Amino acid sequence: MGVRVRPCVSVWETRGDREVKTLKTFCRGRKRSPGFTLLEVLTATVMFAVIMSALYSVFHGALRLRETAYDAFEKKLPNDHVVEVLKDDLANILVPTGLFASEMLGEKDEKKNCRQDHLGIHTASGVLRDSEPWADIQRIEYYLEAPEDPAEAGESSGQDLIRSVTRNLLASVEETPEKESLLHGVQSFSVTYYDGQDWLDSWDSTARASDEADSTPLPVAIAVQIEFVPPQTGERETLPIEVVVPVVAKTVTPGASQSATGSSQSSQSGGTSGGKSGGTTGGTSGGTTGGKK
Repeated sequence: MGVRVRPCVSVWETRGDREVKTLKTFCRGRKRSPGFTLLEVLTATVMFAVIMSALYSVFHGALRLRETAYDAFEKKLPNDHVVEVLKDDLANILVPTGLFASEMLGEKDEKKNCRQDHLGIHTASGVLRDSEPWADIQRIEYYLEAPEDPAEAGESSGQDLIRSVTRNLLASVEETPEKESLLHGVQSFSVTYYDGQDWLDSWDSTARASDEADSTPLPVAIAVQIEFVPPQTGERETLPIEVVVPVVAKTVTPGASQSATGSSQSSQSGGTSGGKSGGTTGGTSGGTTGGKK
């Protein structure tokens, strides 16, 4: 079926008295079709492109911020774990008085102007499990060790902080301790000990126990400082870790314990003798007096 086109009619029009004629064309039944011009389409396209580019910039910035926050959180998570483990081990340190709790040894070591100390203690921080027969007392050692693959790690990768655990303290044959790598990229690991007056770089409980001037086998507090290698280009700097833990465990010297035992025994004997003598004297005098009467 074809489209019916109505013809257009042209009319000359005279305005007033003037001899001006205007040609007007009237198209019967023909209307303008709805739509947009080319200029309108181009303007809308440009506006859409500007809005999309702005949205992409905002979305890309949000993704980068999320990735940065996630990397910082992942990098800080092992540090928080190490702090909790150090606090738990040092807070539950045992007085070196027997087989299960032998000497406490803290040695200072320095290489390339960086502290690489070694700390060995006995703590009651062991986890009790039904599948293991060990008690909560264990031997803990902290020290620095080179990475397992130095070539892959690189020269400036630093060292690993190792936590060595020995659970079976009554083994007839010395067992190999379980090693756990707590941190990577460590440059310095220093431990200092507070004896009540000064901070010392090393500690030996056996030597201090034989010292007549100060026979305290444990320090008053222990401070641990961990520094990391400088970051490479484009990496975030890792803040050092500093932990100060007071030592709760105390020991009683033999002289003080003997004097306390002697004083308690003397007070008990004094009270017993006083009560016995008083009762005997009162009973004898009372009986004698009553008999005479």
